[in-house]
Amino acid sequence: MVQEPLKILIVEDEEDILIETKDIFEKKGFVAFTAIDSSEALEIFQKERPRVCLLDVHMPKSKLDGIGILEQIRLVDKSCICIMLTRLTDKDKVDAARRLGANHYVLKPLDYHELLKLIDDTVKNL
Repeated sequence: MVQEPLKILIVEDEEDILIETKDIFEKKGFVAFTAIDSSEALEIFQKERPRVCLLDVHMPKSKLDGIGILEQIRLVDKSCICIMLTRLTDKDKVDAARRLGANHYVLKPLDYHELLKLIDDTVKNL
C-alpha cells in the first residue's frame, strides 16, 4: 500500500525562514503549505487539513500569535500534530501551548534534522 505524503502547514512571519523550511520539507517528501499570518494559516488549515502544523509563537504583525492559532486549530482537530517554534523561552507561553495541546515546543534557530526526527517519531507514536 502506497502511503500518501504528509501534509504540513508552516506558519512563520519571517519570509526567509518560511521559504527555507518549506524547501526542506518538500525535499523530504512532505506536501508543504505556508502562511505568513494567522488569517492565511487558519484558511489553509480549514481547506487542507494538514497532519502537522509548525507554528511560530511570536507573530507581532498577525491578528493571532502561534498560541492563538493553536487554540483555533484545537477547536477543529485535536489530533493534528502541532509544534510551536520560537526564539523565546517565555514560561507562560510554553505553559499556554501545553495546556492547548501542543505536541512539542522547539527553539529557533531550527535544527531541521532534529525537527524532522521529532515529527517522524511523533507520527509513529500516534
